Amino acid sequence: MSFLSFAFLAALPLAAAPILLHLFDRRRNVVIEWGAMQFLMEAATRRTSARKLKQWLLLLMRVLVVAALVLALARPMLPGSWFAGSERTETVFVIDNSMSMHRSVDEASLFENAISRADETLDGIEAGNSVRILLASPYPVWATPGSIRIDSKSRELVRDLLHEARPTDGGSDLLAALFTAAQAEVPPTQQNRRIVLLTDGQATDWNMADDAGWNRLRDVLKTSAVPTQLDIVELGEDIREAANVAVDRIRTSRTVVGVHETFSLTAELQNHARQSSPPGTLTWAVAGNEQHESHVPTLGGGKSTDVQWKHSFEQTGVYAISCQVDADDALAPDNRATVVVEVVDDIPLLLVESSPDLTEFQRDAFFTQAALGWLEGEALDTRGVHVPTLIEPDRLSRMNLDEYRAVVIPNLQALPEETVLALRDFVFNGGGLWIALGPRTDVEAFNEHFFADGDGLAPLAIDRIVDEDANQDDRDTDPVKVDPFASDHPATAQLADTDQLDTGEITVSQRFRFVPPPEGEPASVLLKLTNGEPLAVEKYLGRGRVIVQSVPMRLQWSTLAKSQAFVVMVHDWLAYLTQPRATRHNLAPGEPISVHVADASILDATLRTPHGEEVQVTADTAGDGAVLRTSRTILPGDYVLELGLSGDGIPFHVNRDPVESNLATLTAGDHTRLAEFVALTHGDPEATLNRSVQSEPLWPLLLTLVIVLILGELILSGVIARERFGSAPIEEATDPFTTASRDAGTSLPTAGPHSAAPAPAKADEPLTVVTNSN
Repeated sequence: MSFLSFAFLAALPLAAAPILLHLFDRRRNVVIEWGAMQFLMEAATRRTSARKLKQWLLLLMRVLVVAALVLALARPMLPGSWFAGSERTETVFVIDNSMSMHRSVDEASLFENAISRADETLDGIEAGNSVRILLASPYPVWATPGSIRIDSKSRELVRDLLHEARPTDGGSDLLAALFTAAQAEVPPTQQNRRIVLLTDGQATDWNMADDAGWNRLRDVLKTSAVPTQLDIVELGEDIREAANVAVDRIRTSRTVVGVHETFSLTAELQNHARQSSPPGTLTWAVAGNEQHESHVPTLGGGKSTDVQWKHSFEQTGVYAISCQVDADDALAPDNRATVVVEVVDDIPLLLVESSPDLTEFQRDAFFTQAALGWLEGEALDTRGVHVPTLIEPDRLSRMNLDEYRAVVIPNLQALPEETVLALRDFVFNGGGLWIALGPRTDVEAFNEHFFADGDGLAPLAIDRIVDEDANQDDRDTDPVKVDPFASDHPATAQLADTDQLDTGEITVSQRFRFVPPPEGEPASVLLKLTNGEPLAVEKYLGRGRVIVQSVPMRLQWSTLAKSQAFVVMVHDWLAYLTQPRATRHNLAPGEPISVHVADASILDATLRTPHGEEVQVTADTAGDGAVLRTSRTILPGDYVLELGLSGDGIPFHVNRDPVESNLATLTAGDHTRLAEFVALTHGDPEATLNRSVQSEPLWPLLLTLVIVLILGELILSGVIARERFGSAPIEEATDPFTTASRDAGTSLPTAGPHSAAPAPAKADEPLTVVTNSN
């Protein structure tokens, strides 16, 4: 026997309360000598034993009432079916609808098999029991509106909800799903719960490294409000042998490009199987229209490769670029990947010139302008998308910085405090700031206003100017150069291509030394020198980013400004700095969509999800335009935001997790560990799905017993009362004899108010004279 509310058993000693009350309230008989009493003793003795038996029976019934009530509150359960037809069980179907469930077996997907198995089990659930459906991907979501009690109509409703479920392109968190199922509120009419997990057994969805989480699940199952059985049904064959080549993602040098600007896209392919994959073809498409085919080489088991394509656009707009490999494998959805690119005419930025009176080559901003494709304010034929506006430092505080995406200071000099505060607000709201330190940089002013004890714009304080040439005691020692491989920062990925660029040949003769951060607080480094010192560091502030480099962007202290790599660095770092103020079209699951439109008349929009659902989005007024925001992006895949009545669609893409392409299943060791955590049942799917929970509730019978005992107590109490006092009413009497007898402590029956003398007692009704005192 088990108890669902074990704490109520602490009240079981209250069953002794009637006995204690009887002992404390026990009455003692006081014998009064009276001559006529001797004739009544014999009759009284005959009735004493029967009366005591009834009193003891009454006391026992009172004790049983209290004990039965306490036990009923503790809700005892008996194993097996001791009483026919009283059991009610809630079945919770937890369905793994992750991307790996797309895999086909015998011309049907594993997800279709899971729905079919759940459908068959639903047919076998008797009326009166309850059903819930929980989908596990991308996070646990109930597919049913609460627990549904099964009858002829609701059974079809549950069936329809089952068939409306669809697999996603994301992963599942099965541990979180089991927590959700086990902690769901139990319907009051259900005495048992059965959780049935239908999955393909993919190891990545189980989170086996979380020992603490599985231990907590075990505790939840043990302390559940009702007995809970957990069954696992693993569908399909051993998928560790299944071939699967996936396009994990598309990597691009920038997602905001200019018209006619050539940029590169790189598809990352991986063979997730153990056997080699044959060569194939990768097809590139723009907005669904095929543009190019690339060759995919043979990939060994577990190997990966990159396939590159360069492209440019003739018109502005937002374009979804996808690629698909022609691999014939078990999992089709991961054969394709997408990236969204925005094509614009220009990206405005401010370029600070501290020495406009110097000759052209001596100006601070000359080489930065040239790298962007501008000279003397005129655009060259090869200009990029970034359009610089040249200003002097004293104008910074008076400029409307919100009109620009980034501010570049090629050679920092001391700036007024109000200018530094204006730059701080600009970065905090999403702007980019690139600062290059140089001969005119004041160390104390920089540390006070830009570093500000770690609360300013700069990530690190500066110490002093270091002369690298003077530090070389031996002239045969190699000069200090830029190390292109010391960082894996996304903004420096192209700089590491030493076959195309001369990044590793850039020498540094002088530089500012950064003060190292406190221990345990590492700084984000974009570039390092061959001596291990940082050349450029970054900081996130609010929505914006700041880059500080230790050499100026001119022909002083280094050969950076005249290197081939400088042009690539300028474009890539500005693309990185201006990204926060651009619309984010490539998102992680759950990352919100936020679009600023200049047309304030647009009041709403419609978001189409990867499953074809339509989500209404309401615009918020923002200045002279409107902002559309929504967080309904939890599903990986392609989204389209349709604006107002025009129907213009803006594409977005939510990236999937590449680990979902790994189809390796749980090992025998994993199953053993799971069995140690919780009582999981594995085995034949049919036997598992058709197993029923055998546990019988006892408390309804105990409550019935309480009612019966209370009725019996009332009846027995009435019988004892009638025997003691009789059933005839006692009338008022004024006879002196009656009054005197009452005063003397005797009780004599009378014949009525007109009788002259008491009626004689019958032989079988002896007269008892007892004086009771407590």
